[in-house]
Amino acid sequence: MKIIYVLIPFILLPVLYSCCNCKPMNENIMIDKNIKQSDPASIVQNISIVTARVDEVLFKDETDYQLRVTVLVVEEKNSFPSIAVPGNEYLLTPNFRYDNENLMKSDLNDSLKKLGKLSKGKEFKAEISLENQKGWFIQKVLSFE
Repeated sequence: MKIIYVLIPFILLPVLYSCCNCKPMNENIMIDKNIKQSDPASIVQNISIVTARVDEVLFKDETDYQLRVTVLVVEEKNSFPSIAVPGNEYLLTPNFRYDNENLMKSDLNDSLKKLGKLSKGKEFKAEISLENQKGWFIQKVLSFE
């Protein structure tokens, strides 16, 4: 019986010691998991403020057209990344705003309608963005030159 009393501290010490080490190891594992996991579904809106020259207007009607343009100048906007490149050609589609499938009456839509009437060689300044698998869209016309 005395042997059991003598062996108990030797048996309990390693068990207690191993339990003390478990907590920091679990924390390290959790930290590693948090570092390795990233949010693959995060989407960042991109807006490029560009001055562009019209190369061709592919006009069907007032709200159904596309512009083939050459981007001349790209301005950086601090809140959104800009991915348009000066000197490149783009096919732009106007992003008209609708309310229940009806075209909304707004200055934004009116300026997009006017943009479709520009002729080859004319320049304009606008906010454009790239939407995944849909192409480039004109979000807002800033000025006509």
